[in-house]
Amino acid sequence: MKKIVLAFLIILMAGLAQATAIYDIQTGAVDENTLVTPHDVVVTAVTYNGVFVAEAPYGEFNGIWVYTGSDEPHGMVPGDVVSICGEYKEYYDLSEIDIVAAGLYGSLLKVGTQDIPAPSYVTAADLAADGEPWESCVVTIIDGMAVSETHDFGEWTAIAQDGTPVRFDDFWYDDTTVMIDDCYPNATGVWYYGYGLFKLEVFEDGIEVVDCFVATEEVTFDSMKALYR
Repeated sequence: MKKIVLAFLIILMAGLAQATAIYDIQTGAVDENTLVTPHDVVVTAVTYNGVFVAEAPYGEFNGIWVYTGSDEPHGMVPGDVVSICGEYKEYYDLSEIDIVAAGLYGSLLKVGTQDIPAPSYVTAADLAADGEPWESCVVTIIDGMAVSETHDFGEWTAIAQDGTPVRFDDFWYDDTTVMIDDCYPNATGVWYYGYGLFKLEVFEDGIEVVDCFVATEEVTFDSMKALYR
């Protein structure tokens, strides 16, 4: 009975606390190791040990990773609306809200559901120039691209049509199906930072492999006639 009352009080305290904007966390207005309480944010993607969440207007600096630990399933799915209480930390330069580090105050509480926000459309060149604003946000890279190289640990690189490389990772996608010279018209997933690199944690259905576009040579009427002389 005491545990139930304590859990209720923690949730009540988190609900009464002034909400912390994800934007403020991601733009440096909040000190590291501070207790933060984003309210009514939407889950955009999940893994076994945490969730990605976003707040309106779902653009730059509006997404963040929430670490829940792996001891117990968090039970969240994309589209859940949640209120959070946890510590803001920089985990090897990845901004996160750590529920575990907050101890008794840590909570991830479902308060509703909504449609999953549409991804933000970005170019590979934009992300290469400055990937930080899109960290932990759901994005669609609108460039056509072709796989140039595969790497260890489920990662691979594709080259956009303008020559910009894009790193991919396999949180959700089956990397064993990736082949050199596979072509994608675009790619959708979470823009993530890990092991010193920004990369796209592409969704299971976030890319479609298509025939590569081949530039067509200009053909004149005279050149056509010459073929039949």
